Amino acid sequence: MPKQLEKKLVEDYVIEKLQEIGWRYVEAKDLERASLDEPLLLDDLKQKILEINQNVEFTEDDINEIIRMLQNASTNQNGHRDILNYFKYGVPIKTEKEKISRKILLFDFQNPQNNEFIFTNQFDFFGRENIRLDLILFVNGIPLVNIESKNPYTRKTDYRDAFLQIKRYEKVSPELYKYIQIGIGFAEKVKYFPIIPWLEEDKIDQFVWRWEGKEDDEAIFVMLEPKNLLDILKNFIFIREVRGEIKKVVPRYMQFRAANKIYQRVIDNLNGETNKNKGLIWHWQGSGKTLTMIFSAYKLYYEKRLENPTIFFIVDRRDLEEQLNSELSSLDLGFEFERIESIKNLKEVITWDNYKGKRGVFLTLIHKFDTEEEFILNELENVEGINIRKNVICFLDEVHRTQYGELAGKMHAILKNGFFFGFTGTPIMSKDRNTYEKFGYISEGEMYLDKYFIDDAQKDGFVVPIVYEMRKEEVRLKDQDLEWYFEKVDAEDIADEVETKMLREEIRRRINEITVFLENEKNIEIICEDIAQHFKENFDGKFKGLIVTGSRKACVIFKEILDKYLPSEYSEVVMTFNPSDPREPQEIQTYREKLIKRFNIQDTDEIIKIIIEKFRKEENPKLLIVTDMLITGFDEPQLGVLYLYKLLKDHRLLQAIARVNRPYIEKECGLVVDYVGIFKDLKRALEVYSEDEKLVEGVVIDKDAPFEKFVEILKELRNLLGDFIGKFEKESFDGALEIIKNPETGKEFEELYKKLRRLFEFLKSDERVIKYLSDYKWVTALYEGYKKLMKPDLDESKIEKFFNNTIAIIRELIEVDPLLKIRKPLLIDLQYIKSLKENLDLSEKERTIGIINAIDLLVRTIGDKNPIYKSIADRVRELVEKWQEDEINLEELGIEVDKIVSYIEEKEEEHKRTGLNEIEFGIKLILENKIKAPSDELENWAKQIYKNIKSQLFEKWNKNPAVVKEVEKIIRETLIEMRGKYKFSYEEFNNLHKEIFDYICKNA
Repeated sequence: MPKQLEKKLVEDYVIEKLQEIGWRYVEAKDLERASLDEPLLLDDLKQKILEINQNVEFTEDDINEIIRMLQNASTNQNGHRDILNYFKYGVPIKTEKEKISRKILLFDFQNPQNNEFIFTNQFDFFGRENIRLDLILFVNGIPLVNIESKNPYTRKTDYRDAFLQIKRYEKVSPELYKYIQIGIGFAEKVKYFPIIPWLEEDKIDQFVWRWEGKEDDEAIFVMLEPKNLLDILKNFIFIREVRGEIKKVVPRYMQFRAANKIYQRVIDNLNGETNKNKGLIWHWQGSGKTLTMIFSAYKLYYEKRLENPTIFFIVDRRDLEEQLNSELSSLDLGFEFERIESIKNLKEVITWDNYKGKRGVFLTLIHKFDTEEEFILNELENVEGINIRKNVICFLDEVHRTQYGELAGKMHAILKNGFFFGFTGTPIMSKDRNTYEKFGYISEGEMYLDKYFIDDAQKDGFVVPIVYEMRKEEVRLKDQDLEWYFEKVDAEDIADEVETKMLREEIRRRINEITVFLENEKNIEIICEDIAQHFKENFDGKFKGLIVTGSRKACVIFKEILDKYLPSEYSEVVMTFNPSDPREPQEIQTYREKLIKRFNIQDTDEIIKIIIEKFRKEENPKLLIVTDMLITGFDEPQLGVLYLYKLLKDHRLLQAIARVNRPYIEKECGLVVDYVGIFKDLKRALEVYSEDEKLVEGVVIDKDAPFEKFVEILKELRNLLGDFIGKFEKESFDGALEIIKNPETGKEFEELYKKLRRLFEFLKSDERVIKYLSDYKWVTALYEGYKKLMKPDLDESKIEKFFNNTIAIIRELIEVDPLLKIRKPLLIDLQYIKSLKENLDLSEKERTIGIINAIDLLVRTIGDKNPIYKSIADRVRELVEKWQEDEINLEELGIEVDKIVSYIEEKEEEHKRTGLNEIEFGIKLILENKIKAPSDELENWAKQIYKNIKSQLFEKWNKNPAVVKEVEKIIRETLIEMRGKYKFSYEEFNNLHKEIFDYICKNA
């Protein structure tokens, strides 16, 4: 099936599905557009503004002012922020007749059926370049979604090509893409992403939308259902600024699903359809649980039926409070949130305006509630005005932990009719049935309102697998201590910040003994030496690391010893300090004084913030040494390894190891190095979940799994490449290149090799890999040759640091394979093509392949602008496809390649000799390909055409429909004159007219 036909089938499928879910199809030629450079359907938009805002008395000038504000919004980051705010809250204007300021709504979010949903395909837009979009979706005349499709039945093009096409369109048509919020690539995969023109493609998050009972290519239409798209626009898309970088947030499917379940539970309760007023949400760590809470709160905050909602975010740890505070602060939510500092502050919020309650979103930390002020809680519990309030919503984070018990119970007692939603990133322990009862409806079979398993998160690419490795048996805890810990100690009891006097005497004594063992300097010396070597060999320059120790004192010891093996700037300690506590160990006091002196800052909290910021943004520190801080809630994708020398189990263990599960460039897995011995019996460490083993299945795997995957991929490559693998002979490389010259096979090879390379870098220190090293070297040499000859534009320089072990292998192989001696050119041009032609180290096959792929690249990248390469585009494409499909042999290919190179050289020289400008020379080459006539005559005709149209070619002429028609007419008239002389057919006349007109539109 021809490529164009297969692509059209995809487009037709999308058109059909969109109509099924309520969108109206309009052919592009039938859209009422003011001009080809106007993104808005102005008549539709004006009509909808009048219909949606019937309470406003508009003049024509008012409507025009609204349109002007949209059109005049800049295409930079601030403009995108303004446009999104106009979409969400309306366009602020002062109406002429009423003389009052109003926000004029562009969409009716309350009544989706009152909006107009239309779409079209093959939509032309004239920006800095002229582009044609596959599909574009308009709501009330405003373009909101762009879908680009590629043929899903071939490896020649894929989803990424669709994604990159939209990214290119963003840059050349900024006036269009300041309105569009979501891009969708539709190919062998279907993914959506936010439109952020100022960010490069490697910084854009791309997601698959999944929905129960639907395949991925169908599930995307759930997202595009008119009511859902409006919901997403209003409640789930935000501008976010993090560490100076501005991005746009769009929801993941499980966030949208859970937030709407929460919203619907509240609404159903308010409408008297249910008495349920709580729910438990378990979304695996790394899946965006915090944003789910914020999406839910935002949607409820603007819900009119709640009148003056009071919404609480409640956490039990300072670092979680800071994380949530940071997340709330980073988002452009349209309202300010407040932090509650005390019970008195809480009382003010709840009793505001004679117990109607204060409208807002409030963040509080449980530990700030002083038990001495419990009388205030008791007082509030007996106030009827508070008891009957239904517009209080509480979101409690990490509810699996025990600290919530008393306060949560007290708040339930006060806010009897309020709503309570618990969130957790780890499954609830089997012994903690209490949590299910507080937030679920066990008798009705509802344990979770919504859940998102680890296998879902890995499948969706939101987390990477976690691999564990046990090292240095001589420093591990004794088996009997581990056994006692697993059996007797609750997960919280070993926390550094816990007041051990509250524990039973026997437990306190054993914990103290274990702590002393974990602070043993001899053991720490062994571990630090090993960490230094392991980190430098496997992670330095690629990823960063976390060292989790048994106590704050151990943190200081680790830092002092680690500095003997690594530069001091490599590591920093992140922990709390208690200078006013007389029991504070001297080692910690001394370290604090040194820290203050080094940073010249008295506030250690401020120093810790600086250290964390440097860890995120700068080369150093590379390792953070912690005991309790950062092992929960710290989200840093650069973390590749966690070195563990602390007793952890259950949810604390799950939370700690999940620090390394965030995806990052070239990150295949996160690694946990266990020095304490917990992973010796992983099942015991996680046995509290044994009632539902599926909940933690695959949470962490040993190093056998990635090794087995490495071997499996090598087998796949052997199946693909046959017996050539491992033979360092020219004939073997030539034979393999012959196999992967086909685009589909080449793409398969490229994907397999990149996966293999990531695994090799991860497993490099695994002795078992040595057996396969020769094969890996051979495949690497082939890949480097493949890149240089067939993908001369593929630039991996930005990510080379992530495979430095492989780079070392490439240097070693240079003498084996002359292909590796070819330097990556700074510029692919005629000079580069000549250098390949003259390279005697390459075989005839390698030279020919390299030249044809370089020419093909030039045709694809500059063909529209360079008349010489445009003139050979069809010829080159046909030649490449014939060679890839084995329709011509190498000798025939070589002959044709030589002809093309000679043609390029000849035309470059001719261009200089004739003195024609770029447009004239381009027209001359088009004429030359269609008409048999003397060269000087065609030169004169090219000059004549350009002379006739020159007066029309002012700036942005091609955006004015009247001028475009005039240029078309002038070209047609000149060609009619030529037809009279050269007697070409009417079909040839039309083709010639179209080709010349298209060339002038794009280049003049």
